Amino acid sequence: MYFDYIKGKKVVFVGACPILKGKRQGEEIDSYDVVVRTNGSINLIDNPEFTKDFGRRCDVLYTNGQFYREMKPLPIGDYKCKGVKWLCMKGIEKKDKRDYSNLMNVRTIRDTINKVIILLESANMGSFIYTDILDQAPKELMVTGVDFFASKMKVFQTNNYQEYVDGYLPDKIVKQGNIINQGKTEDGHDFIGNAKYIYSLYEQFENFVFPEDILNILKGIIKGEVTQR
Repeated sequence: MYFDYIKGKKVVFVGACPILKGKRQGEEIDSYDVVVRTNGSINLIDNPEFTKDFGRRCDVLYTNGQFYREMKPLPIGDYKCKGVKWLCMKGIEKKDKRDYSNLMNVRTIRDTINKVIILLESANMGSFIYTDILDQAPKELMVTGVDFFASKMKVFQTNNYQEYVDGYLPDKIVKQGNIINQGKTEDGHDFIGNAKYIYSLYEQFENFVFPEDILNILKGIIKGEVTQR
């Protein structure tokens, strides 16, 4: 069913990186057939300060394990009212999947995860999402609102989540992140490895595209010209 929903459509994935702030691309983003977001972005799409740059639609919402674990039960009724048609999850308990499916389409991306980690053990959610969408044969997958975590601090600092726009991370996630990341000296995900993997998808799929400035960041990471702060 998800394949039928995505196949042949122009899809845009919109990250929550501040790179889009001030660019007023909201209307362009909302013009796509399918708008895809992650985690806390769903809480921002009725905020005019966010929507003028990032758009107001969310047709597909992907969630990672931490968001599901810390925020459940997810407010599925609210998601449906905001236009979400598909909830794609890294994992979900059987009871929750049964309950959530009463209001919208729910699926896991376990098959995609298993496919990607063979090639990239420390894959981040973006690598999983892009692979998952491309496997559904869209006419186009545009990725915007990301910098591949180039703006993330290489060494964790408490309450410093500058790689995301304000409000993207719920307070529960911030508090938990402060706990689990304390003392880490480097990003748990392979910063360069993920960039190389994503660029390999770009080379493989003609329908996988980026705005020029974001593509240049991706290339710069691979060349060692763009590093985490």
